Amino acid sequence: MFARRLIGIRISHDTLLKILRRVPVPSEQPDIIRIDDFAFKKGHRYGTIICNAQTHRPIELFCSRNPEELIEWMDRLIEKPVRASSDRFPGYQETLQKKGVVVVSDRFHLIHNLWELLVTICRRVLPSRLPIHKSQSVVEDGNSSTTDFPSIDSNRQILVSSVQSMHRKGMSLNAIARSLHLNWRTVKKYNELNYHPSSLRPKRSHSIDRYMDYLREYVMNHLTLKEINRLLRGLGYKGSYGAIRYRARDIRRGLLLENPLFLSRKDACRLLWQWPKKNEKDIADVSDLLCEYPDLSIPFCFIQGFREAIRVRDSDELLRLIMNPKVTAHPRLARFVRRLKKDLPVILAACQYEENNGYVEGNVNRLKMIKRLMYGRANFDLLRIRVLCRNPDPEY
Repeated sequence: MFARRLIGIRISHDTLLKILRRVPVPSEQPDIIRIDDFAFKKGHRYGTIICNAQTHRPIELFCSRNPEELIEWMDRLIEKPVRASSDRFPGYQETLQKKGVVVVSDRFHLIHNLWELLVTICRRVLPSRLPIHKSQSVVEDGNSSTTDFPSIDSNRQILVSSVQSMHRKGMSLNAIARSLHLNWRTVKKYNELNYHPSSLRPKRSHSIDRYMDYLREYVMNHLTLKEINRLLRGLGYKGSYGAIRYRARDIRRGLLLENPLFLSRKDACRLLWQWPKKNEKDIADVSDLLCEYPDLSIPFCFIQGFREAIRVRDSDELLRLIMNPKVTAHPRLARFVRRLKKDLPVILAACQYEENNGYVEGNVNRLKMIKRLMYGRANFDLLRIRVLCRNPDPEY
């Protein structure tokens, strides 16, 4: 209706759609192409998009990932592409290689596969929480003494001194907040040079103070707040539930500071991935991880060597890593290396050529936006026309 008013003619919407379907789609003969898939319904139905490497524009759209459609499209071309960049989907690679096209694996997907490999290995090797040795614990620092402020709550004294000590050892404010389960604003306040715990107002007396011994015992026995509330009510406590929650939180923080700190498995993966380190504490943590869990040593060296070979485009070093007997015999890496050997020419080509699929992912995002704007009421042929028929770039 809006189009008819804008044009100023009497025409039905069915006729307008027929005219749109007769719009000629531009045909190109690119030397280098990029190919990727996109989801109509994630996990169920996928399509294929092909882009020109020179213009970075989509030149063809398929409604499936069937290799036969790619073969038919290439047969219609007068001149075949020389190279093609794609992810590790085997259907695309095998079809392009049969047509004599040099296939280049996308480096982003290779690095992403390495990260998934590291996460999988850490899940199988590392526990969910890794205790930090007391020699590394910042709580035992000499500055964490609580004798300087005898009139202030001991847990608050420990928190303030621990935050300042951890920051002096090189930890960021966010890392301290995660370790001590505090808000980062609180950590920032505790870390200020002019901040002094003696300026804090002492806690006022409360009816729960008479039950603190019972509360501490219940918290140390890992009872839930609802169970603690029920037991304290049975002992005669008539105060609020919020007081129980806040005092239990303070007790848990005190226990956390008294006991060794823990490193999560997620943080361990981050430490192993973000190598090399400049922080001495992180270097010590990685060294302790590799010494305590020797099954991580070979995967760690393989992943870091693989990333460095991709970064500097060293195909010879990459080949030596993949063919290393220690790597191929390692139980955590055997399956991943077997998959690499199947696509060895494609992966080595990633170090020899500069092709990547970055702008293809951008065209996929644009396609998804167009698909959502059409609200699913148009067929694939109209979607294809709208994606492929673009206005020329303005000339400046």
